[in-house]
Amino acid sequence: MSVRKPVVVIGDGIIDAVQTSDAPPVLYPGGAALNLAVGLARLGLPSVLAGRIGLDRNGFRLMRYLREEGVRLINTPNADFTGVATSRRRGGEPSYEFTPSLFRRRIAFNSTLLKAVVEAPAVAVNSFSFGDSAQADALCEALEAAPGLKILDPNPRPRLIGDLDAFREGFEKTSARANLVKLSDEDARLFYGRDDDGLAESLFERGVEIVLLTRGKLGASIFTRSGLNAAAPATALAPPIVDTMGAGDATLASVIAFILVEGMPRDKEGWRACLKRAMDIAAATCRSAGGALVRPLAAQA
Repeated sequence: MSVRKPVVVIGDGIIDAVQTSDAPPVLYPGGAALNLAVGLARLGLPSVLAGRIGLDRNGFRLMRYLREEGVRLINTPNADFTGVATSRRRGGEPSYEFTPSLFRRRIAFNSTLLKAVVEAPAVAVNSFSFGDSAQADALCEALEAAPGLKILDPNPRPRLIGDLDAFREGFEKTSARANLVKLSDEDARLFYGRDDDGLAESLFERGVEIVLLTRGKLGASIFTRSGLNAAAPATALAPPIVDTMGAGDATLASVIAFILVEGMPRDKEGWRACLKRAMDIAAATCRSAGGALVRPLAAQA
């Protein structure tokens, strides 16, 4: 199937600053939505990123990167700095810091964005201010007008969430308009204190048709309301694992691309093939610095 109209991805475009020593951090274009939009483009699908990028040095860097990757940008109006997420990795669990503009991130659902949403074969929301009720309502209204596939990945960052209950409520309200919801095991535990397979049932009750649950080194699972469930282990590649940042976004990009290009899987074998490809791509992405999707070599796939 040929996909001509661009997939619209709504959410963050930021700078990821990774610090592993006393040297200045290494800067990468990042943000879950930006990674997803670039991942779709690298898999051959036209894509649009709708976000909020400042007109500053970091913002111009992101704009250039998106042009180079063939991703169109709908930069909704703002007068703020581009967000920067700094992760410090010096043994043990990484620590994160966010610049103030990330706490103010908002998307303006203007006519340009709404027109793109109505024309898109799919709309994917990846990292969004669900805790802001006005933002959640605007997103719900936009998704109701979208005729294509609708995907949500809340991608919650605990230190950016002021009120977890409000954030979860906004996500759940919006999920009633979605076909596919992606959660990591960490997301599920943060929201619901559990990450077992039965969690999908509560999302089906809200109207979701497909739940993608990623479990890091344990792989990923797909659950469908019709009962076509499937799982795939994480793909084992030669070491080293350079950076796990972006693995979840690569997984989601692969699943979206599979559905749009090859059609919605009709049986468990189809879903296993979809997940196997996604795990191959996620594994290759982990062997490269930064969060951008990397396609596996033919010998690895």
